Amino acid sequence: MLPRKLVAGIQTVDLSTNRGVDIPLPDAAPFYFNTSIQSIRASANAYEAIRALVKISPDVSMAVVSYVRLANTELRFKVFDMGQQLSDDGSKLLLSILTNLTHLNDYSYGYDDRQPLSSVSETMLNEILLTGACAMELVLDKVRLPFRLQPVSPSKLRWRISPVDTGNGTNHKIIPWQQLQGATVILDIPTFFSARLDHDVTVTYPKPPLESALNAAVFNAEVLEDIRRAVRRSGHSRLVVTLNTEMVMKAMPTEARGDFNKQKEWMDSVRSALETQIAGLNPESGLVLWDTAEVDYLNSQIGASGDYGPLMDIVDGQSSTALHTPLSILGKRTTGGSQSISSSESLLFLKHVEGIRKPVEAVWARALTLALRLYGFEGYVEAKYDPVNLRPEDELEAFKQMKQARILELLSLGFKTDQEAAQDLNTGLRAPGAPPLSGTMFYEKGKQAMDPKAVANGGDPTRRALTGDAPQKSGGASQ
Repeated sequence: MLPRKLVAGIQTVDLSTNRGVDIPLPDAAPFYFNTSIQSIRASANAYEAIRALVKISPDVSMAVVSYVRLANTELRFKVFDMGQQLSDDGSKLLLSILTNLTHLNDYSYGYDDRQPLSSVSETMLNEILLTGACAMELVLDKVRLPFRLQPVSPSKLRWRISPVDTGNGTNHKIIPWQQLQGATVILDIPTFFSARLDHDVTVTYPKPPLESALNAAVFNAEVLEDIRRAVRRSGHSRLVVTLNTEMVMKAMPTEARGDFNKQKEWMDSVRSALETQIAGLNPESGLVLWDTAEVDYLNSQIGASGDYGPLMDIVDGQSSTALHTPLSILGKRTTGGSQSISSSESLLFLKHVEGIRKPVEAVWARALTLALRLYGFEGYVEAKYDPVNLRPEDELEAFKQMKQARILELLSLGFKTDQEAAQDLNTGLRAPGAPPLSGTMFYEKGKQAMDPKAVANGGDPTRRALTGDAPQKSGGASQ
């Protein structure tokens, strides 16, 4: 069924809303340099605290950047018709839509302020980590066709209950809305999409997946601030000048010896004069004193009496657990553990990375499905990120050959269609006039079976770490 209403232009509230034309936009981003960690405890909500910690805490910043960089792989789309079969016509139409969303055709528009598709994907992945959800509007042009993809921060959304007629009486649904600078926008529109990560059905508003790291990150920063103050107080050698009281008293003027107040003023003046002289010394300057004073160095004892290593190990472990990120990803090496444990941690971390992409894939699929249907195509889109792999591209070539051999064999046996094989091989649409291959038995498998030694470590994923484990053979028909 067609939407009840389609409005051209952006509907979600952005920075330029209600500011007028030709009015400079202020830089509203806080500047966190030299900011005490105590200010995080005064944050209004978890969203503000997480965003601040990304700027202040090295651990939180490294965790978020690592998640986003690893998760933002190439995004692949498959177009199906209503018979749940891959559609070449739909794929061609989607490719045309993505091209229009990326490249400006009407240059009378002026400066192209639309974000590239990879930037939109990166923004939504970042919002997943900071807010626990992602949202996007499919903005339509004046003829009500897709013009841009506008990501929206879920932290700026509010939710309310609205009645809806489903044909079986009046029901209710929760709809989003925005309010900024007096503008209220009800986003009960078919061009707005959102999805959540690890949604709690008892909570209306999404919560950041890194919320558990707030206490650990703040405590970590407080410990570092305490260590910094201790180092500044006792971590460096200091010049110590000891005044000989007896010698200073002998040098005192005669008129001051019988008066206690004058004696005190004399002693203070001698000490103040010496402090002023020492404070103005340069590292290369010499110091000349009378025999009334002795000079020595107060060496730092922090290395002997202030070992913070065990405490920092505990704090780092708490931060790593709360951020769902191994210490090696945070840039902190550990002396304990084995290579097998490190490999298992890396594998689990990649599973976490793949998990945060699910809501983003859902939003992309729903937005592009509507874009296709606005052009009259009856079908739907599935979005899928490429798998995360830490190996170099050259090392992956042997794995790609193994995958290609398996796909071609399934295509030859008729278990895959030509369109499915082209999608799985990421070769794009088949050339016009290419003969059909599905079920033609064109692929002859070699007599020699796959050698289990072709995959390093015997195919054990827990031992498949960051070491080189490229197969020795491609596993194709020639093997």
